[in-house]
Amino acid sequence: HVITIDSDVSRERLADARFAFVGTDNLVGGIELGVTAKGIRTAGGKYVTFVGIKSSQNAMERIGGFKEGAGEGFTSLDSMGDEVDPSRARENVRNAIKNHPDLNTLVGIWSYNAPAIVDVVRELNRRKDFAIVTFDAEPTAVDEMAKGNIDAMVVQNPYEMGYQGIRTLKALAEGDEVTVKEIYPKLGEPDGNLFDTGLKVVVPDEGSPLTAEMFGPKTQFMKLGAFREWLAKYNLKGS
Repeated sequence: HVITIDSDVSRERLADARFAFVGTDNLVGGIELGVTAKGIRTAGGKYVTFVGIKSSQNAMERIGGFKEGAGEGFTSLDSMGDEVDPSRARENVRNAIKNHPDLNTLVGIWSYNAPAIVDVVRELNRRKDFAIVTFDAEPTAVDEMAKGNIDAMVVQNPYEMGYQGIRTLKALAEGDEVTVKEIYPKLGEPDGNLFDTGLKVVVPDEGSPLTAEMFGPKTQFMKLGAFREWLAKYNLKGS
């Protein structure tokens, strides 16, 4: 039995290669991240996206979604891949800032891009020059938001991905059709084999111009303090 978790196959070409996908709707996540940038930089701006592997399905969906959510007031200057090399991730941020004097928005697409961006901006003493919006909430990123170094995070729920992913596989292995139907009530319909584990938009406790009304009805809007309480409930350091 085969399922995908977190990053799906190309649904146009390979959807029949797996039974189901469990994870984030990455296009929607990208859109919500774009909305955070638009809400922070109301006059628009120019941005660079930073990611591990640009050709991965979740990266493409997030980057495309960001462009849609940010809208016509924003221009992409570059999309920089680091091949999952933390040193290169930091070097990409340095090069983007050096090569694009009009850059004002830094966008982290994979989890470790957030601390990479923060480290370089701090090193250059340029925090006031950039809006910083990122995907995921690594423990370091959570701490950096508390220090005022990240403006917004779009946060996934990998705990739920793991839980529902294994629950799906167990049901398939045991022929438990009742549980399969419970997890995927629209199985057989278009996109009925997708389990969306949800999104949160997390902002600092004070000073953010972002509000819940800016985001989709399924997106949970949380201030950092409440998000930390949610993490503690599940004994997590990050998400």
